Amino acid sequence: MAPAGTARTGRVSPVRRSRQNGDPPEMAREAHATAAGAGHPQDAAEPAAGAPVDLAETVVVKAENVFAVTRRDGSIPVGEPHPLGVYRDDCRHLSAHSLRLGGARPRLLVASAASGSEAVHELTNPALTLPDGTVLPLQTLRLRLERRLCADDRFEETLVVQSYDRRALRLDVDLELAADLEPMLAIRGIVRPGAGDAVAVEPLEHGVRFAVRGRDGLYRATTVTADRPCERGDRPGALRFALSLPPDGEETIELCYALHEGKAPADGAPPAREQRRAAGAWLAERTTVETDDELFNRILRRSLLDIRMLHSRRGADGYYAAGVPWYATLFGRDSLITATQLLAFDAPMAGQTLRVLAGLLGERDDPARDEEPGKVVHELRAGEVARLGLSPLARYYGTVDATPLFLCLLCEHADWTGDLALFRELRGPVDAMLGWIDGPGDRDGDGLLEYRRRAPGGLRNQGWKDSDEGVLDEHGAPLEPPVALVEAQAYAYRAKRRLARLFALDGDEPRAATLRTEAAALRERLERFWVPDRGFYSMGFGAGGRPSAALASNQGHLLWARALPQARAQSVRDALMADAMFSGWGLRTLAAGEAGYNPVGYHLGTVWPHDTALIASGLRAYGFDRDFERLFAALLEAAATAGDYRLPELFAGFSRTGSEPPVPYPVACRPQAWAAGAIPYLVTCGLGLVPDALERRLRIRRPLLPGWLGRLEVRGLRVGGATVDLRFERSADGVALTDARIDGDVEVVLEPAGTQAALEPPY
Repeated sequence: MAPAGTARTGRVSPVRRSRQNGDPPEMAREAHATAAGAGHPQDAAEPAAGAPVDLAETVVVKAENVFAVTRRDGSIPVGEPHPLGVYRDDCRHLSAHSLRLGGARPRLLVASAASGSEAVHELTNPALTLPDGTVLPLQTLRLRLERRLCADDRFEETLVVQSYDRRALRLDVDLELAADLEPMLAIRGIVRPGAGDAVAVEPLEHGVRFAVRGRDGLYRATTVTADRPCERGDRPGALRFALSLPPDGEETIELCYALHEGKAPADGAPPAREQRRAAGAWLAERTTVETDDELFNRILRRSLLDIRMLHSRRGADGYYAAGVPWYATLFGRDSLITATQLLAFDAPMAGQTLRVLAGLLGERDDPARDEEPGKVVHELRAGEVARLGLSPLARYYGTVDATPLFLCLLCEHADWTGDLALFRELRGPVDAMLGWIDGPGDRDGDGLLEYRRRAPGGLRNQGWKDSDEGVLDEHGAPLEPPVALVEAQAYAYRAKRRLARLFALDGDEPRAATLRTEAAALRERLERFWVPDRGFYSMGFGAGGRPSAALASNQGHLLWARALPQARAQSVRDALMADAMFSGWGLRTLAAGEAGYNPVGYHLGTVWPHDTALIASGLRAYGFDRDFERLFAALLEAAATAGDYRLPELFAGFSRTGSEPPVPYPVACRPQAWAAGAIPYLVTCGLGLVPDALERRLRIRRPLLPGWLGRLEVRGLRVGGATVDLRFERSADGVALTDARIDGDVEVVLEPAGTQAALEPPY
């Protein structure tokens, strides 16, 4: 990291490409290769930047478009390359933060960030030699650093220093700060914007300001203001506070950090604080679930608070950012899947997400961005990189599956809200998306979705397994484009089948009939992916049309889409639940024993909670309830072993052994949106909640609970304009719905525990 006041240049080696959920970020490659026992040969000439980052050893807080990633003691490293810091809209507004007390770094006792937008770091002193030559013993002082992120582009810190010594003490607190004001993609080494103006460091009476005129002409600044005068430290940007602590006394220092971006330089006035609702109030406004098991309650609460943390805003509407720190922005696929997972808890956010993505729908054929008319955006970035056009990833459309996933979510949103208003509002974008699926998305006219990278620096693979090596054949070789992924066809099938009903209800029966016919034809074409010698479906096929015979998790999404007859579903179930695929903690992305298998390869054998959850939902729909329960229990137990009960983006695919927890993937996002959505989604599926608000009905299909739960209560479930409270209890005969309270016009229909699931919805 360049010291404040020096010219801004790239400080990490560039990578040849970037991908959301693709190859791990460049500064993480060293950790990735070490853990795997082998690196990526194609990247061997590109060194990692700085020391490997283990995100499990960081504390993350976020509020709207501002987030902070720090060490557990609250610090941000000084004088070395690293990705930690405080970011706003893809720009790092604080790149160093180091506390010293009496010249020494304090020691960490404990850290917590339970609410998601606030962190507390409890620190203490090492043994200190005082100015009079005496020694202040270890742990005589308590230092409490509180950090609060606000929703108005600022954050606040409170530092409390409390003495337990019988003497009066005079000590200095030194706070070394820096702000490089660099874009995230430059810090990750993905782009090299070139040298810019030096970051100016301006001393203030009560603080300091870091400011620069960016390469795009906008001014960015971080203004730090204390509640008391301060002295200058030994370096630019360092502040010194002189403390006078009486015996058993304390002092408090309040600091405000204002984050500025605009056409004019920042003035001296910090923005007015916007009050953000407390975590408890936010939870109370949504569907709540409470059980008789405190551990389960904590895991579910953590998942929902992570979802709250990842809420971000674009204009008047919100969406779920993909994950912190690498992907704290809008990603079509991630935001859509997360909104789907959370429909039972927060259906309005699904509507906002759909509006945001519809507003960014592809409008032209632009190979430089892999953009095509009617195609849903993959990734959206803000700041200098976007304004200067330095990377196609600033607004990038390289995704084959976000477009059908948009249509799936639109249909399920109508199921929960009982309203066609959003469908009618988005009718133009819906027509454009269907046109893309049947037009540019089908690159060779064979009735299947395919992808081929056109953008220099774009993604080689454009499904959810979008690392370069994530889609391979049975010999371990990557499939050559154009590639047809099996799950993309499943999403398109589900979208067309479900959309047919909305068109019919809206009075367009001819269009509905066409969509039904097209969905049926697509279902027949799925047999092209069947691998008869192995008895399961291929993950996809590339140039030449030969399906990969490698056993992978992709086919499980056919179950989620209800795209298979029962006999084929049984074969998929048998393949997925075999020991080669089920690690004991979840389903591997690639089966153990396959060529290319690597339990810590990004998509080569790791376990992704969202992947396991979607497949578990499909197993449940086909009546494989015991398998659903095994996968649900596995993810709950993985969360129970995780720090703060937080499921990471992914973890290693090593087989479960005794009482050992899952092996972490060091640079996995924590929190990550669709991982956070996995447990709430499995709760919805486990209870058998099947909404049909368009017919004012809620079906409850064969409810079940994890084996150690005796009672579960749902309060404030919104179905159409009604709210429903439900109580489930375990008995000798299984799980029963023992109470239902309805406020509004909706019918609750209970399907008995002994019945099999219908493969098609009841409409």
